[in-house]
Parts: sequence; C-alpha cells; structure tokens
Amino acid sequence: MVRLWSRGSRVYFGFDDGTSKPLDTGLAGSVAEAIMLVAMKALSLCFAFYLFVSSSRAQTTPGELAFALPVHPGRLTLEQGAWEIVELSAKPNGNEWGERAAQGKQHMLAFLFVVPNKAPLTASSCRDGILEAEHAESAVQGRTTMRSKSGVEIALAVLIAPKNARMSLRAFVASGDLCGDLLFNADDVKPGDEAAYRLTMETAKQTLLTLRFDPSYKPAFKDAFTYANLEFTKHEYAGAAMAYRAALAMVNQSDDPLKFRRVVTDQLSMSLGISGDLKGSREVNEAAIAKDPEYPLYYYNLSCADAEAGDPHAARTHLQEAFARRTHRLTGETFPDPTEDDSLQKLKNNAEFWSLAQQVSQQLKSEKAP
Repeated sequence: MVRLWSRGSRVYFGFDDGTSKPLDTGLAGSVAEAIMLVAMKALSLCFAFYLFVSSSRAQTTPGELAFALPVHPGRLTLEQGAWEIVELSAKPNGNEWGERAAQGKQHMLAFLFVVPNKAPLTASSCRDGILEAEHAESAVQGRTTMRSKSGVEIALAVLIAPKNARMSLRAFVASGDLCGDLLFNADDVKPGDEAAYRLTMETAKQTLLTLRFDPSYKPAFKDAFTYANLEFTKHEYAGAAMAYRAALAMVNQSDDPLKFRRVVTDQLSMSLGISGDLKGSREVNEAAIAKDPEYPLYYYNLSCADAEAGDPHAARTHLQEAFARRTHRLTGETFPDPTEDDSLQKLKNNAEFWSLAQQVSQQLKSEKAP
C-alpha cells in the first residue's frame, strides 16, 4: 500500500479513559437471559417491569459514555459508572455510532443512529419499528416506558430468543429522525435464574436513569475527530474523509488549533488518497500550505502524490521543500524515510529523484544517531 495512505503510526486517536479491548463475540443475543424464566408467567413479567421502573435511585460515578455523530445533530450520554468500553463502531456514512461495554458479566450494546424517512420518531415508534425490522416481535414478552432522571422518555421491551430461551432487555429513545437503541444482557446465565435476571434489570435501570438525550446538540470538533479516527483505523477511508472534513471545519474548537489542523489535514489527505481521490488529496495539501507553509508533511504528501502520478520532477521539488522544513514537524513526529515509502519507491528508477531520496534518508539516520 502507498506510504502516503498508510502512516498508521501517526493516527491520533484517544478516549477519555484510553481503554480498548478485543471484542467479545459471544455477547450477541443474550441481553437479559436471566431476566425471565422461560416459564415465567405474565404476572412475574409485570412485577419485573415494576421493579425496573419504580425505583428512582441511581448510582453516580464520574465519567460518561457519549454518543454523537460528526455532522448530524444529537447527543446521548450515560454515566459510565463501572462500565468499561469493549468496542466502538461507526458507519462510513456518518449516521451511526455504537459502543459495546461490560461490567463483570453484565453487557451493554448501544447505538445512536439516523433513521431516514421515518421522522418524527418517538421512543415507542423507534422501538416498535426496529423490532419489526429485525423480525423480533414474536420474541417480545412485554413493553413499557420509563423516564430517566433528566426526564427523557425511554421505551422498553423484554425479549426471549425462541431458539435458546435467552432473555434481552432493549431500551429506546428518539426524536426527529434520530434514535438510540440500548441492549442489556449477561454472560453465563441459565434460563430460569431469576436472581441473575434481577441483577441485569437493576444494572440496566441504574444506567438508564442517568441517560441524557439532546437532539438539538451540535457536533463538536471532538465528536467528528473521534468518529473519523475510528473509521480510519477500520480502513473505512471514505467515511474517515467525510468525518475529517467535518473536524477540520471545527478545528478552532480544539485546545490546540495549529496542531490539530496539521493532524486532521494529514489524516484527511491520507483518507482521500487511499479511497481513490488523489485530486482531492492534493487540493487539501495545497490549501493547507497556503495557510501554514512551514509544516513539512504537506509537502511530503504532495511528493507522494506526484510519484503516484509519475511526475519525478514535481516529486523531487516537493520532497526538497518538505525536508527543508523538517524541523517544523510536531513534537514526537518523525519525518518519513523516502526510501522506505511505497509511493516514492515508484520513482526508484529515476536517478535524479532517487539520489535525493537516498541523501534525505542518510541525513535522517545521521540526525537520529546518538
């Protein structure tokens, strides 16, 4: 893969808690299996719902789980409590953000997403529409609603999977064309374990009581930047480019606009290139140079684009310009070795260009030497 589009070590990606763990693929389909016995009667189900919605006490722990999109308005948050993020997900169209979290054997899978052509949505219409679309209505054992401490209406459904009698608790919020879908379950629960069912319900209740939902929220720089970085790490480069553009438009909101303008522009350039938009990538770097002419990697990116286009003269000029500005790179950032770059290696047979590339490489190594 072209070096210009694959500098993975330079991706800036972070979360408030810095946590990232492998996905536990065994979570799906067992949301609240302990919630109800397969043989539980309707009275028991109603009692379970009563326990779920009647208590108003909720544990409060610093930190939050936040759901937002790069362009579309809206934000959903939950107090993190003991939840640990297991996996993040996003769709390339910029219209869905998901988080998988765990605390002990309890699990939560939550999404905030746009539902086109269905507005105006309510919590109940979102719930009923999603369950119908999933052909899950036959598994529904009961539906009700509750409100979070902030007054958000939440539509609930308890489901029993027909094949294995596993239980699920689903919770939904909605407004306009935006919907939130939260699923709760537990690991290693045998059908009929009412105590485990109550634990899952209590865990879900405490979490949902902290839910806040602001459909008018305007996405911020951090929302778009985080979304873009996740898409980039998933190799969804067209989606990453869309979100990086949104982040670049809001970069002045960041705590270091110069640094993040450079970072976002570089990531946008790579995302456009790897998704096939070489012209767009070039335009991004040229526009950045007009505003910030001392950052070396804008020129380096152009040199790589020139090499891809088979233009050794332009590639040599841009590499010279990049190397001359190498001391202006960001703290902790390394200047790429052009002889190890897949893009620039395409000009290896051009003696004039490759001689410069070797000189740059040797100089970089001598500067690194103790």
